[in-house]
Amino acid sequence: TANLPATLSNGHDASNGIGNEPDVVNHSHCSGVLPPPSIVRTGQKKPPPPALPPRKQSSQPSPALPPRRPSGALQRKDSTESVSSTVSSISAISVGTNGTARTNGSRAPSMDGTRKMAPAFDHASLPPLPPKRTQEQVDKRYQDIERSRMGLKPTKSTPTVTTVEVATPPALPARPRQPSSQPPQRTEPAGGARKLPPEKPMPVRSALSFGMNKPREESPAVDVDAANVNAELPNGGPPPLPLASKPDLSKLLATKPKPGANLQPRPHTTPSECLTCRDFSGPDRHAAKFPRQSAPSVDWLATQLVAPFSSLTDQARAIFSWLHHNVAYDVVSYVNKTVKPSTPAGTLSTGLAVCEGYAGLFTAIASKAGLESLVVSGHGKGAGFAPLKPDEPIPAEYSTHAWNAVKMDNGVWKLIDPCWGAGNVCLREQKYSKQFKPVHFAMSNEEFGLKHFPTNKSLFYRNDGRDQISWEEYIVGPPPKPQAVRVYTPAVEEDGVAESRVLPSEYHIPMQPNRMVRFQFEKVCEQCGAPRTGLDTPYPYVLITLSEDGNGKGYHVLENKGTTWWLDIKSDLLGNRGEKVNLYTLKLMNGKDARGVGVEDARRFFAAKGGKSWNFGGQAQWELV
Repeated sequence: TANLPATLSNGHDASNGIGNEPDVVNHSHCSGVLPPPSIVRTGQKKPPPPALPPRKQSSQPSPALPPRRPSGALQRKDSTESVSSTVSSISAISVGTNGTARTNGSRAPSMDGTRKMAPAFDHASLPPLPPKRTQEQVDKRYQDIERSRMGLKPTKSTPTVTTVEVATPPALPARPRQPSSQPPQRTEPAGGARKLPPEKPMPVRSALSFGMNKPREESPAVDVDAANVNAELPNGGPPPLPLASKPDLSKLLATKPKPGANLQPRPHTTPSECLTCRDFSGPDRHAAKFPRQSAPSVDWLATQLVAPFSSLTDQARAIFSWLHHNVAYDVVSYVNKTVKPSTPAGTLSTGLAVCEGYAGLFTAIASKAGLESLVVSGHGKGAGFAPLKPDEPIPAEYSTHAWNAVKMDNGVWKLIDPCWGAGNVCLREQKYSKQFKPVHFAMSNEEFGLKHFPTNKSLFYRNDGRDQISWEEYIVGPPPKPQAVRVYTPAVEEDGVAESRVLPSEYHIPMQPNRMVRFQFEKVCEQCGAPRTGLDTPYPYVLITLSEDGNGKGYHVLENKGTTWWLDIKSDLLGNRGEKVNLYTLKLMNGKDARGVGVEDARRFFAAKGGKSWNFGGQAQWELV
């Protein structure tokens, strides 16, 4: 049974709907509620009422009534109608019952006795009705009303309206007769009416002959001459379709871009321009104008990044630079091994990714912009990689990295790494530092392949005549060389120093008496050898050694001619075995920028005595042995 709450209602029981049944009232516990009346059947005598209880005798006298106010002090106005008292018209509801009781309203005469009754109704005293109008009178009344509406009569407030006669327009010219739409009558030939051949009666065919429950008959093949497109087929059939002008679907598909992993590589083309020497300041500045938080979608971002550039190479560079500004490496997930598969939309939303997220977002933006791009997976010699030891076996091929291939100007497929070009990861400190490294966009595909090995062997894109290299050749690397000179990154990327043209080329310099050692470097492109002096005037370069008396430091300013800087010095003045020899850039002289200072001015600065200050930037380092 349902445990319903008790319902309190002052209305009739029928006002309570289904499901709102009131609680059962126990009459034995209700005070002041009369028992239900007894039912008397027909033919039975009504039982006598119960005797009243005896009245209790009270020894106390009844209280005295208050004195009555005199009625003469009340001032009432005369009333011409009876007043119905509504104060006592509604009685109180009996306690414990659901019904309501209403008493009859009582009328009382006016207290001053001036009540007046309405006169008695008498039909004979009513006035007679007016005579009924005849039909002629009714018609005349309507005619008077219509005449009153005809015409306007001038009054004082209405000016006289003059009537202007409008000339009737001339009649339109007659329309020329149109030729009859009925077909022309055929002229009968001279020989009389043309006779049609008699109609052949249609053969009676069964419904089964139209293909139901009958094997389908193949139509005979028709030999069509594609060259003679105007020739008609026998039996009066239509001419064949001109197959010679039918488009070749394979040729149309060949002109469409094919983004995705299944894209087949095109023939490799040698770049006609060195990407290291090319000025990408325009795409790099443009990419910095669109922060990730303001990009609503990948489509919108792709349109904005490539809109100002017609060159495919500049478009790819703008996307490459945008990833550096807006996506950070997810070091926490990488270290804790909780990296999950990512999507381009997810990387755009969070701004965090590993190599696969960088490559996926680059290809997504490039494809939306109309570029042909691929995500290439394979092995990368990045953070955590250690070269093989001489006696260490060659491991099986495995994949650890992802990068991109993009089609640039002149149909050149270029390998780039937007993840490594965006910044550096320090695994020991679990920290990511943003640092733009355009070398991973500009280096040749052959140099790129020294640290990238694709799983798909058709995606090397080499231009040296070799389609691919083996896993053993890649993982072992080139033959070991003597330890090379340590050239710092700013010297290569900011100052344009060619690392392969720094002398001495080896890190260790042997100490030999009276031996001249040449320190030299060039600011040329590693790929094409073009000068890389940059747009700004270069700084002076200083080699710091021991002083001639051996009690202090000696500052030797390098000679300069064009893009080459050099200095010849005896090995005895370099220092002692085990010490370091450093090459620096002179950045500040007495708090001022040293850019453009000549060699002689820099030498006089160091030769002068007295207080002076300077600031250096590291370029290269050697060790004396």
